[in-house]
Amino acid sequence: MKQFSLANISSFCMSLHLALQAGIPVPEGVEMYKEEETDAARKASIGSVAESLSLGGLLSVALRDSGVFPDYMVDMVEVGEKTGKLDDTLLSLSRYYDRQETISKSIRGAITYPIMLLCVLLLVLVIFVVKILPIFYDVYKQLGTQMSGVATVALNFGKWLSAYWIPIVAVIAALAILAIVFRGKLKVLLRRVFMGGKLGASMLAARFSGILTMTLSSGMDSDEALTMAARLTEDKKVADKISECAAEASKGTSFTQCVTDTGIFPALYNRMLAIGVRTGSADTVMDEIARRTGDEASDRLEAFIGKIEPTLVIIMSLLVGLLLLSVMLPLAGIMSAI
Repeated sequence: MKQFSLANISSFCMSLHLALQAGIPVPEGVEMYKEEETDAARKASIGSVAESLSLGGLLSVALRDSGVFPDYMVDMVEVGEKTGKLDDTLLSLSRYYDRQETISKSIRGAITYPIMLLCVLLLVLVIFVVKILPIFYDVYKQLGTQMSGVATVALNFGKWLSAYWIPIVAVIAALAILAIVFRGKLKVLLRRVFMGGKLGASMLAARFSGILTMTLSSGMDSDEALTMAARLTEDKKVADKISECAAEASKGTSFTQCVTDTGIFPALYNRMLAIGVRTGSADTVMDEIARRTGDEASDRLEAFIGKIEPTLVIIMSLLVGLLLLSVMLPLAGIMSAI
């Protein structure tokens, strides 16, 4: 059975949180959510959760048995039930998945939009060399002359495309199928290419702070929060950083020092966290850090996309402009000589 999307999980957790805030028991809250659900498959899944709760089962057990919620979400709900902070845990989960959905959308946009734009620009260039250049070739032939070297090379390339377009399309289709089959590894590769430098650091900080916010808000102490966070995240880079923190914490290093040593957050955020730990509000401060790092990551992604678009347009415009000049300048010379 297909798991719920990040947005659906966030909505579900927020609905249960609001129900608990209003004094409505969890089983009734789940039933209310089921009644508002419009998708048949999701409605059936929520129905199975509601049925399990009606028999006296725990929410964490019902969620796990449904098979449509990720294990780390179920684990956090179980922690919330054991610590008596299910309400806070659900709110934290909702915010976490909402942030992750925002980050995922931004990443998809940062990767997909430039690729689509490049494909459109390449299509324009192909149409130019396949359809338009042959017209100029015929004109030059009637005038008893030839096009320039650049235009001739482009014309020959267009002829090659026209002659072998079937195998070319077949290769492109095969590559598309491979991309779909290995989309997981392709996503990782594209993220490494597009998400390097400061942008990658911002994304790492946003995921890192989001995970810690969720665990700290569930009533666990800092050491338990680090251990749980390392187990929950599916992002290997984030998991490695949190594991480093957990290992240092197990040696007696303070929570603040462990986070500082990772180098993920700038000094300002490390100072904020240190104050939060001293005042007993580490979860609140980490939530604020997660919000800020998420905003910074979004801003960097928008700036990244803003640089790619004009760069691609400029490059393709220069190529098309060069071809046009190589075609038109000799023609202008002929016309001036007549």
